[in-house]
Amino acid sequence: MGAVVGATAGFLARDLLTDSLASLWLPAAVAGALSWRTRLRPAMLAVTIALGALWLSVAFTPLAMHLARGLIRRDTVGPADAVLVLSSRLQEDGEPTPAALSRLVHGLELLGQRLASRIVLSELPGPSRSYAAVARTLMANLGSSHELQSLGPVRRTRDEAVQAADLCRRQGWHRLLVVTSPSHSRRACAAVERAGLEVICSPAVETEFDVENLDRPAERLRSFRFSLHEWLGLWVYQRRGWA
Repeated sequence: MGAVVGATAGFLARDLLTDSLASLWLPAAVAGALSWRTRLRPAMLAVTIALGALWLSVAFTPLAMHLARGLIRRDTVGPADAVLVLSSRLQEDGEPTPAALSRLVHGLELLGQRLASRIVLSELPGPSRSYAAVARTLMANLGSSHELQSLGPVRRTRDEAVQAADLCRRQGWHRLLVVTSPSHSRRACAAVERAGLEVICSPAVETEFDVENLDRPAERLRSFRFSLHEWLGLWVYQRRGWA
């Protein structure tokens, strides 16, 4: 029974926090089994019940929608010196993930609308193939001859903002069209502005969930994880003076 309670807490925490905790159920099950006949049993039960109540609230109430409000920044687009597409994870084989492809496509859309003449990409460390290589292939296939530059490697949004500001100072640029995912847009654009640049925030299409409706429990749970991460990130950035 203790193992079942602990594993249940692990599965609930995975759904509410991040998919990277997919194996959390196993150590949670062990912890539950070990604590079941000790004084920690009431605490284990209380934690599991609390996680269950939160899971139900997120999946079946408007809680996730309310938490997502205020995170999306969508400015009226206008001319800029460059389009800045913020980094997103690539697959191990170098192919773009849905989020990476969505951001890149939207950046190219802005170029196609003649709002800027160049695109700047930020690179995460990792795969052998770069985000810029993905972009060059797509641009060649679409017949786009716009200038492309890259930043990085970067590990966090703060790094992207600082490196973008340095590039703009060297090039004499002042205004950027910033492209990222909707839930990340408020923090990302605030960080770039804090670095001393004028920003037009233009988020890409959200590929993880229907950000406008959140009409399915699975989408509400995914949105909750993103929103929780962003609100915590925004609090940290404001505390450190990065946004």
